[in-house]
Formats: sequence, C-alpha cells, structure tokens
Amino acid sequence: MTSESPLIISFYTDDWQYPQHADRLRGECDRLGLAHHIERRPSAGGYLENTCQKPTFILECLQRYGRPVLWIDVDGSIRQKPEYFREPGWDFQARRMPAHRPRTWHVGTMYWAPTPAALAFVDDWIARTGDMSDESSLEQSWRALGHTLAARDIPATYFEIPTRRQPMTPQCVIFHRLSDGDSKRAQTSRFNAAEQAEADALRHS
Repeated sequence: MTSESPLIISFYTDDWQYPQHADRLRGECDRLGLAHHIERRPSAGGYLENTCQKPTFILECLQRYGRPVLWIDVDGSIRQKPEYFREPGWDFQARRMPAHRPRTWHVGTMYWAPTPAALAFVDDWIARTGDMSDESSLEQSWRALGHTLAARDIPATYFEIPTRRQPMTPQCVIFHRLSDGDSKRAQTSRFNAAEQAEADALRHS
C-alpha cells in the first residue's frame, strides 16, 4: 500500500542566487508533475536567521495543507519522482549524518507527516531555534523527542551531495549543491565553531 506523494516545499529570500534556484526547482517539480509550494519570504537579516525560519515554514505547510510534505533546500534539485516517500507510516524521514559528525540528521531534505507526534516535534524545534542554526536546534529536539517519532533514514544514494571526489550516482533522486558564494561561505564558517561547541555541550549533558 502506498500513499500520495508528499508536497514539495521550500522557501527562499532575495539574498544570493536563491530566486534563480527557486525558479529552477519549480521547473523541475512541474516537469515531474509534482505538487509544490515554493514561497518567497522576506530576509530575517542573514543566512543563520533565514535558516531559522525553516521549522516555522514547515509547520505552516503541514497545518495549511494537511498532507505529508518534503522539504528540499531551494538550491537542491530533483531528478526523478521521489517514490520512496510514498510508503505510509512514517512521521519523519531524512538522511543520517556520518557517525563522526556532531549532528544526527541532514536538514537539506526532510519528509514530515501531519501526525500529532511530528507536529509536536516541529513545535519543539521552533521553540529551540533562538540563536542556533536550524541544524543545531533540530539536534536538540531530536535528543529530547526523537523517541516519539516513527523515523526512517533516507538511503545515501537517494539523496546525495556530489563532489569532485564523489560524483553523483545514476540512481540519485535528490541532490544538493555544496554551498558557494563568498558571503554564504563566510557566514557558514562563522557558525561552524559555535555549532561544534553546542554539539560538545549536548554530548556531555
């Protein structure tokens, strides 16, 4: 038994090249016949502040549409229909980070169902954003409430981040580009040390 395909969701600001990426992602969804909601939102001030809008946007979409959603960072791409997510029974699906990384889940592509457990989890995620990135706050929520979710790992070959050393495989369905652009790199680098400190604090709490 399968359920309907999730609604593809994302948002973007006018910073960097995000509007062009949004147009491309919409075109990919239209070509594949995938329903989508890709929204332009005002900048909250910078890269970190904008990423912190992610859980609020996800919750808004779950409540508005009442159906499963698949968040894809707006600079990601869909090559094929994401049939993997049509299997029912899951609250949350994402790709696990490698064991040596301080966080459990990659936040670039995430499936969420409009279940009570998932809605409560996203509520908690929103409450924890504050001065942290969406990744660090999600990790805190996962450590507190992860046991309440029916969660599943997305296969590594299904969702890829290709590099020169690891090119994209033929079976890849969703892929993400490595962050580029001087301003984005600078902001990402500035928060990496803070996120590592947060992860270390969580590990020893």
